[in-house]
Amino acid sequence: MTAKYEMLDYIVESKVASRQIVSNSEVNFSNSINVVNDVEQIYLVGSGTSYHAALASKNYIEKHTGIRVTVMYAMQFYNDENIFDRKSVLIGISHAGRSNSTILAINKAKKYGIPTIAMSATKESPVMKSGDMSVIIDIGDEFVGPKTKGYIGSIVTLNMFGLLLSKKTGKLTEEEYNAEVNNMLEVTDSIPDIFESSMNWYDSIKMELINSRRIIVMGYGNCLSATLEGTLKISEAVRYSVIGYEMEEFMHGIYHGIDENTYMFYLSQPNEDADRSAKLRDYFAKERKNHNYMITSIKENANHNDFLYNFKNYDCLQSLEYVIPLQVIARRLSKDLGIDSNISSDPDFHKKMESYSY
Repeated sequence: MTAKYEMLDYIVESKVASRQIVSNSEVNFSNSINVVNDVEQIYLVGSGTSYHAALASKNYIEKHTGIRVTVMYAMQFYNDENIFDRKSVLIGISHAGRSNSTILAINKAKKYGIPTIAMSATKESPVMKSGDMSVIIDIGDEFVGPKTKGYIGSIVTLNMFGLLLSKKTGKLTEEEYNAEVNNMLEVTDSIPDIFESSMNWYDSIKMELINSRRIIVMGYGNCLSATLEGTLKISEAVRYSVIGYEMEEFMHGIYHGIDENTYMFYLSQPNEDADRSAKLRDYFAKERKNHNYMITSIKENANHNDFLYNFKNYDCLQSLEYVIPLQVIARRLSKDLGIDSNISSDPDFHKKMESYSY
């Protein structure tokens, strides 16, 4: 069986999708923005890629709105969250619009009188019908299993929510709002070029990578979302052990399990932790003789196997760009391993597990 659609194409389409989201955002958010008047807490809940997108947008929304943003797995909110600020709103995110856990979280919030906004890339879906209001993640179709355009589109949609709210409440002037939008579009416009550079990088390291059966991805700061999402994408595609860690958390015990058969990727944005990330990579190369690859814009920290690229590195937008090399690795490596990751390993899994609504 051969897929009709290709994951690599959807990565490149993220540029156009992002511009479409921005162009339609004023209309798309016209009703829901009115709900968040005088709000003091925003919950962002979802699973998988949707959760990772929420994590990427948390700091961005807080920075511009001055409103506390709490990111939770949908089931974590449903099971564990029981004390609420009266001035809260919950945004439930589900790309396919079928996640039962997100529906449960939305319904719980409604039970406690918290206004809810459902976000999905699928207009007529159970999740969209469950919210008090709904917002489309306006990216067009994405028919393959591992969502790449959906991740970028979800972040841009959430970020636009934050910017529009900031403009409405006077936290941003029109000029400041336009500057922030332009910065975000500058990042997403660069995705095709990052993609091409990532394709060339993969070609240079693929003879090592095809032997991997254990991958660890590490990141810090505003790259944490890209770290977790890249981990998920590679795992979905190559279908063996891939684990992601925040860099400091990795140092608390995980290092004991690293040997020469471990392949490690480091997302290293320029900040106070960058040199520590390079130090960690160099430690493992010397002490454990494993395989190490850094994704960075810092020339002096890059080795011959690393992905060196002139990322924009705008504050709180790093995950939009640092994730692209990992998305490329996911598809290219799976293809070289003889796996068509465009096709699910079990199309009926969610029906069997009753984790989706249909």
